[in-house]
Amino acid sequence: MPTAIIVNNCENDSLLRFTQTKLFFDANNKGRTYFTECIVVNSYSQANDIINDTDVILEVGDFLTSGFFNNITRYAKDSDKVIKFDKDIPIDFKSRRYPIGSKQLYIIENLLKTCIRSKKLVYLDNNEPVGNILPQGRHLYGLASGYKTVRYALAHNFETVTVYDYCERQLEFAQWLHSQKRLPNTVNVRPPTSGEYTVPDLDWERWYSMDVSFTKLNLFDMPTFPKESFIWTSNVFKYEPTMFEYGYEHLVKCKNKLQEQNKYSIITQI
Repeated sequence: MPTAIIVNNCENDSLLRFTQTKLFFDANNKGRTYFTECIVVNSYSQANDIINDTDVILEVGDFLTSGFFNNITRYAKDSDKVIKFDKDIPIDFKSRRYPIGSKQLYIIENLLKTCIRSKKLVYLDNNEPVGNILPQGRHLYGLASGYKTVRYALAHNFETVTVYDYCERQLEFAQWLHSQKRLPNTVNVRPPTSGEYTVPDLDWERWYSMDVSFTKLNLFDMPTFPKESFIWTSNVFKYEPTMFEYGYEHLVKCKNKLQEQNKYSIITQI
């Protein structure tokens, strides 16, 4: 599967995290699926030693445009469909460092706005269907966004059900919904929100009658869950704001460590 190999030939951690993040999200913050992973090396010689047929070598500060993916080259430096970012300029919230109207500023500001918005964003229509994996175990831990945790809770007889999230507004909204014996036809949630509120076809009265705990939880704190838990994490470990905040390698390490630390439980993204 295609791997992006990043040559880290500068000392600019924020630009490295930006480069990693934008391999998986485009200029308008939409997900990209070409690369399955990325690797960071210190030189082109190291990159050449590990490259495979479908891999791409790029440098820190290279943004691969949609045009690049229409005509992929082995080395990003050989393509004119790459937007270059200055290796000496950090990517941060402090000030505009690129000219107004530049492609660089457009991409950066879209990312930073997404990061800021995510802190208080409430998802109203995150109706991800339950995947092929069957819920099992004694304890359910599911995110507060949308109705997927509800679907998992209704599909299996768990001893305990916990709805968690790091976003307090999302958690409060999920808790308020659970307090409603019947779902309202409309809701009034102050921005920022994502999508439109819908009433799903669910046995809501059964969900309403369940004893459900609601707790603020950050998976990057590496919590230990009770044994035989079923834990739904969605895209937490491939979420654009967290990838830019922590860096790609840190997300991969945290995901693996969380699974290892909870080896007697099931952790699923779907």
